Amino acid sequence: MSESIRIPSAWSLPLHTLRLAGRCLLPLVMWYSAGQLVRFGLLAGGTDLSHGSMRDLRLTLTMLIFVIMVMASMVVSVGMFHTLRGSLSEIRARRADGEEDEGFVGGLSRVIVPFVALYLAWRWDLDDVRAFLTTDIKRQSGEKGYLGAFADLTTGQPTDTAMGLTSLSFNITLIIMIAAFLGRYVFMLLHEKRGNRPAAIALAFCELAFVYYGLQVIASRGAWIGSRSIVNWWNDVVAGMERIIPGWEAFWATIGAIRPFAWDALVLPAAWLTVAILMYGAYAEDATTVIKGTRLETTAEQATRAINRRTHSLTRQLLTAFFGRWAHWVALANTMRLVVRAGAPLFGMFALCFAGIKVGEGYAARGLEYLAGNDYPVLYWDVVFVPINFAVDLAVTVLTTCLLAATFDVAAGAERRRRALASAAQAAGPEGPRQALGEPRYGAAPAGAGHEAGGPAVSGRTAERRPTAAFPGTGSATASARPGPPSPWAPG
Repeated sequence: MSESIRIPSAWSLPLHTLRLAGRCLLPLVMWYSAGQLVRFGLLAGGTDLSHGSMRDLRLTLTMLIFVIMVMASMVVSVGMFHTLRGSLSEIRARRADGEEDEGFVGGLSRVIVPFVALYLAWRWDLDDVRAFLTTDIKRQSGEKGYLGAFADLTTGQPTDTAMGLTSLSFNITLIIMIAAFLGRYVFMLLHEKRGNRPAAIALAFCELAFVYYGLQVIASRGAWIGSRSIVNWWNDVVAGMERIIPGWEAFWATIGAIRPFAWDALVLPAAWLTVAILMYGAYAEDATTVIKGTRLETTAEQATRAINRRTHSLTRQLLTAFFGRWAHWVALANTMRLVVRAGAPLFGMFALCFAGIKVGEGYAARGLEYLAGNDYPVLYWDVVFVPINFAVDLAVTVLTTCLLAATFDVAAGAERRRRALASAAQAAGPEGPRQALGEPRYGAAPAGAGHEAGGPAVSGRTAERRPTAAFPGTGSATASARPGPPSPWAPG
């Protein structure tokens, strides 16, 4: 049964992380290596494809390759998390309770759609964009030289280096964006009504295509959008607030100085922990689920009834679509809810380990580069430093994945323990909490007190349990009272 499975504590989180990494090191390395190989092939092919004749067709296919590369990165992340399932105490407890284990394909179809939403909402795709542009610059610089990569040395005309993701014509981009939106709608219906696994993957692909081609539409009309009246009005409002409100600039300057540290140390780890919770089946992006069992539940129900009574159905649909843009913050709130229930030490230890891995990444890279030396020709730098970067990124990715899985394991174990105690307390009656913790009833004599081996109680007096110390450290808070006159408050 699941009660016999040992649940790790928050203080053992670093050790639990290393234990997971040691048990699943080989499959994690295989997943990461395969993902990097596919990523490099798509980067090289996409950057080469973006240059040449038939410009629009090439750029259309380039964006398609970029979308496939982002999908491949997410599939590798799902695979690495799935590799750790068998080593988690929570998953073993679910199996002991009779829950069927989830296969990789089933898990991928379940998580890929919300994972795409989180991936885009937190803008983790910017690293993929930077990698694509950097690869294009490197390859063009290697063929044409550092200056020839950006301008033709004979004519002085600018080249199309690093323009493969933003140069597609407006009309073609708009048509593809509309087609991706229609495909997204069709596959969403198939996925919701029939639970079709291929439909979930196709839905995620259409979602990515719609977003990236849509961003191209917005980028191609940036000047037009910037000249709209609403944009000018908003700029005037912000400028007026800066003039009227004292300390406005100082306030936002302070926020700007604190934000990078708070983001990297608190928000970013919690966002990635949301991904781990998504992978292992405790994800929620519904606000009703997040606030269930809290004081906000009653208030939310009253507000929902008032909105349903006073608004039109179309208005409610528009409000749902608008606030759906912020669903990733609801999922983050659910993550914080689970972690807070597990205790503040868990999140503190998790954030500390997450930041430690990031700090150690820089020291490890610099240390290996120092050992390798830099007295090499430029053409040999990739031969020396690419393996170093690969090894460091591999170690960081494996440790971060294991840390996220271990944190979920501890939080889920604490939640399971809390539910078990609540169920035992409810089943035991008014004094259930004390019995669930193994404490005797009030007024009951401790086992073996005064009647060892079946002997009678001392003078028939009841051994009470009552506080005997006014300050911490002066005595046990539940020490047995000395035998004395019967208490009038003792249960008869």
